[in-house]
Amino acid sequence: MSNLQITNILVSMLSASWGLLSVAVNPLTAQEISTTQNNHNLGNLRSSLWVKSFSTKAIDLLQSSSSSSGAGNLQPGNEIAQGELNLKEFCQNYPYNSQCMEVTPATESETGDRSPIPVPTLPPTSNRQDPDSNQKSGWAIVPEASTLGLGGQIVRKITPNFNARVGVNGFGLGIDIEETEIDYEGDLNLFNVSTIVDIHPFKKSGFRVSGGLILSDNSFDGTADISEQVAEEIGEVEIEGQSVGISELNINELATLDADIDLNNSVAPYLGIGGGNAVGEGKGLGFWWNLGVVLGGSPEVEITTNIAEEVPETVREEVEAAADQVIEDEEEDLEDELDFINIYPVVSLGFSYQF
Repeated sequence: MSNLQITNILVSMLSASWGLLSVAVNPLTAQEISTTQNNHNLGNLRSSLWVKSFSTKAIDLLQSSSSSSGAGNLQPGNEIAQGELNLKEFCQNYPYNSQCMEVTPATESETGDRSPIPVPTLPPTSNRQDPDSNQKSGWAIVPEASTLGLGGQIVRKITPNFNARVGVNGFGLGIDIEETEIDYEGDLNLFNVSTIVDIHPFKKSGFRVSGGLILSDNSFDGTADISEQVAEEIGEVEIEGQSVGISELNINELATLDADIDLNNSVAPYLGIGGGNAVGEGKGLGFWWNLGVVLGGSPEVEITTNIAEEVPETVREEVEAAADQVIEDEEEDLEDELDFINIYPVVSLGFSYQF
């Protein structure tokens, strides 16, 4: 044999040995891939294509060896192109793949009992506020004019049917009192702090029943000229051995008195009714009224007298005694006339505004 023939025989034997070794090993690898990836169509296709590409013939093995570099670079895309891919089933398993945008997923009858892919949903926002909500703060202010004075209330909702409020009212006014035979000129001073609970028996009505306490400092400070009453009480007096009428002395303001009247007790209960729920649901501006009584007790009257300096010393004691008698009777009369204030009426009107 020539050297060329020997070389060809050796190459053929080497190629045959290499092919037999590949046939012995590679079918096992393809079988493992087919077993582990049974549901993966792409893996099955690649495995079947790889097995079918081998031959046991020596000439074929030689050709495979000469082109092994090209076969080793076979791209997955080319392998897939060599087989038929079930695109519907692929898109059912991978619906978000870019190749499945225009493919209709298989129906339940086509895919068996496969569970549908859940569509994610956004969680509800619990703190989202309804733009049409009329919820208010539950706090309100109520400026008002009242027989307790000018002032206002601060109202707070406790429950839908119970409110609490604190108010301050005050007023000062110069007035005349003519309840008895003596006419008084003075100043009426009102100052009241109220702590009240309102009960609304009807949810959709502003009607309320109220009760609480009133802390009061209501008084009247006035003066009166009692010269005429003192002169009538004295009659005539003896001056330098002569009897003269006290009024003939022409003394201006022979006797006057100062009256200090406490109109009610410092702490007194309050009972009343009213209208307008200042802190009602969704309420902003509203009307407000109250009608009630303060059980403040009878007024206390304290009167002191003043005797003019022009009164002669010889008759001063008589004038003072007559003035004391006048004020003693006057205190009793004045307390009787003002006794109606022990049930002090309360009437108030105002506007409420809830924040």
